[in-house]
Amino acid sequence: MAGAVIGYCILALFAAFVVVLVVRALLAKKPDSGSSDYSPAEIDSDEIAEKLAGAVRIKTVTLPDNSCDGSIFFEYQRYLEKTFPAVAAAAEKINVNKYAVIYKVKGSDETLLPAAVLAHQDVVPAEPEGWEVDPFGGVIKDGYVYGRGSQDMKSQMIAALEGLELLLKEGRSLKRTVLFCFGHDEELRGTYGALEISRYLEASGVRLEYVIDEGGTILDGKILGIDNKIALIGTCEKGYADFILEVDKDGGHASAPTRRTAVGLLAEAIYKIERKKMRPHWTTPTKEMFKALAPHMNFGFKLALANRDILSPILKPLLCVVSPFTNCLMRTTMAPTQAEGASTPNTLPGVAKGTVNCRINTGETVESTEKYIRKVVGDKVKISTLEGSIDPSPVSVTDSDAYRKLEKTISEVFSGYIVAPYPFIAASDAKHYYNLTDCVYRFTPFEKTVEDANRIHGLNERQDISMLCRGTQFFKRLYENTCL
Repeated sequence: MAGAVIGYCILALFAAFVVVLVVRALLAKKPDSGSSDYSPAEIDSDEIAEKLAGAVRIKTVTLPDNSCDGSIFFEYQRYLEKTFPAVAAAAEKINVNKYAVIYKVKGSDETLLPAAVLAHQDVVPAEPEGWEVDPFGGVIKDGYVYGRGSQDMKSQMIAALEGLELLLKEGRSLKRTVLFCFGHDEELRGTYGALEISRYLEASGVRLEYVIDEGGTILDGKILGIDNKIALIGTCEKGYADFILEVDKDGGHASAPTRRTAVGLLAEAIYKIERKKMRPHWTTPTKEMFKALAPHMNFGFKLALANRDILSPILKPLLCVVSPFTNCLMRTTMAPTQAEGASTPNTLPGVAKGTVNCRINTGETVESTEKYIRKVVGDKVKISTLEGSIDPSPVSVTDSDAYRKLEKTISEVFSGYIVAPYPFIAASDAKHYYNLTDCVYRFTPFEKTVEDANRIHGLNERQDISMLCRGTQFFKRLYENTCL
């Protein structure tokens, strides 16, 4: 009898637990989207495509360092000033550290903090082999602009400038000052461009209302049980570090190998790194992301995410295997990318080296990641860090007027897509601007297929012209919502 009572008690407690989970899920309701008077601007697709194509034709490949001849960037700036005459006429031009540039379009109300719109002038190299077209030809075909930088990120720069060009040509005046901040070495961490712009603005006593840069993305929500598209705003970005693993052993002829070889020990270290991944954890941006998305999920996903705090021991490992995207959100990733041994196939190398690329999650550091790797691989492997490592950025606030207006703009221009903050898993120039504002956001206003996303830094990079028009509408509306 006592056993039965205990059993009934356990069953009752379990039932109560389930009820609590269900009630919490039901309470996660969609927010009121509110009303809007938005009417999309008419964009001449042929004209905007040709503007981007002309930008692509100027070969602004990232300089190895700032001592190199960067006159191509001055040519590019002259092109922008010719292409956007209303912006150029209204703007004060300030060159920073030679080739970086600020175009300051002054607003009428000096009590309003300026808005900073970021983009980078530089692109990664592109050799013609394997391309369908000249990578710097700016070819327009089949509804796309082809060429290096057409996505990353001259398209966003052109859309941002065109959005303001249209406003100014309509005779409308800014109340809030807009600063177009264009670095020239984002592909090499932005230390000569964006960082120096940020320092210049700080020394000039400038504080910013918000920063908008590339980074956030638009995804199909089905990956998270949502029957809609998701527009994600990057509120921070992961840290970055490349660690070199090195094993020194006696070399020799491969016909008489030693018991343990340098390559074998290196391979073992890499195997351990792939097997013993860093532990997942909830960060502020991942919590905010799932809180925003949970009300829109189907009931199974909603039940799990609305009860994230209770179901965390199950959810964290589950999200790490659902997809590479959710895995990146939850932990520091460590990806072996390079390996080097002997120069001939029949030689035992005296030294074997490998590179592990790490994208460091919020709450961790380059130092703590290196310490973890040392613990995993053991003392037979030397570890060093390549230049350019950086800790994760601070996390931008989402309880701000700037964030709410950015969210509103995205919802208007992208037909009611669901907007949420998230941790940007790559890197951008935006990380250098936290000294000027707590509202640093990353959003790329272009929908793209997986195939086209994979063309960035690869062969046949191209920008969908219809999305270029939508991106222009986005920036025009952003200025209307935040700067008029």
